[in-house]
Amino acid sequence: METLSVLTPSQQAAVDAFEKYGNQREAAAALGIGQPTLSEHLSKARKKLAIDPGITGRLAELGIADLGGVHSAWVELRDKDGKKAGNAYVQMGKEDQANALEQIERATDSAIDRISAATPTAPSLIRAKPADGSLFGLLPLFDAHLGLSMPGYGLDDAVARLVSGAFEAIDAMPAAGCIAIINGGDMTHQNDDSNQTPQSRHPLPISANYLDTTDAATDARIAIIEHAAKKFDRVETKDLIGNHDPATAKIIRAAMRQRYRNHDNINVDLDGVEFWHMKFGQTLLSVHHGDIRRSLKDMALALCQKYRIERGLSKFHEHHTGHLHHIKETRFDLGGVHFCQHAAISRKSNYDAANVYESDSILQGITYRESGGRKSTVEVHLE
Repeated sequence: METLSVLTPSQQAAVDAFEKYGNQREAAAALGIGQPTLSEHLSKARKKLAIDPGITGRLAELGIADLGGVHSAWVELRDKDGKKAGNAYVQMGKEDQANALEQIERATDSAIDRISAATPTAPSLIRAKPADGSLFGLLPLFDAHLGLSMPGYGLDDAVARLVSGAFEAIDAMPAAGCIAIINGGDMTHQNDDSNQTPQSRHPLPISANYLDTTDAATDARIAIIEHAAKKFDRVETKDLIGNHDPATAKIIRAAMRQRYRNHDNINVDLDGVEFWHMKFGQTLLSVHHGDIRRSLKDMALALCQKYRIERGLSKFHEHHTGHLHHIKETRFDLGGVHFCQHAAISRKSNYDAANVYESDSILQGITYRESGGRKSTVEVHLE
């Protein structure tokens, strides 16, 4: 008994498995071959039959073997009891060119099978998803206070706390088309070698001189920006002044400007050092350190006036601040401003402990939809 087929055994097996399981992944697994190998067999089968491989079993049952001008075939040999005894390749026509192509294809199939059998299946890797241009990320960095001295805590610990927390947030955020990394002020604890607050002249506990602290702050900013650049298509960044470090923000800003002045995918916002804003889709975002002494109601009205053009084109407005070292969110129907006050990245100081300020240290990464509003918020609790 002989059954003719226009397909090679490998192609027929691929077609049968695909018909049975309905998808290439399970079909390849059932045959013990890689999905690319299965796809190659199916592609060749389709070219031969010029029909969907899912119905080839039905054609075989009807005895339709001469399809698409094929002039060669495999013969499945069976013994007198009907058991399969082997396969034989036979020529069905006299066209030498067609026969030669069939032989080359058969040899290629055999080689693919041998390579697949000899090569261990590669592990399944989870790769980064392509950046989604309909999303926008915001990573505000408030009150890191690098240089703060506490028992068992110094400059190196503060830098590690900032960088590792930012990395964790970046890794957990969706891969948006753009992320804005904003230094919201008080990146360093001191503003110069006097080691005092600029306005009130309060003495500050310091773990390193100002030169080392500004170097460390610059290095930390670079590390965070360039880690984000590996995931997001574009990085926007800006340094804002705080009440502790108005001079430091300008130093870091100058360093970022020089480092990224010719970079295509990293942009340093040089428009002032007090406010940052960005309109993305239907959402307006703004950032300030948060040390303006005005009521939130007055601030809502002031922000509506300051960004009146952008507000007219937006459905949502979020204003982000730090300074007070604890998380608080307030929504004002008047003006439609959502105030987002962030916790400090730094550890609690002696001042915090003496005044029973016990808020957790949290770093947030927020993702927004182009259609308006938030998609997700990542919170990294820092110990």
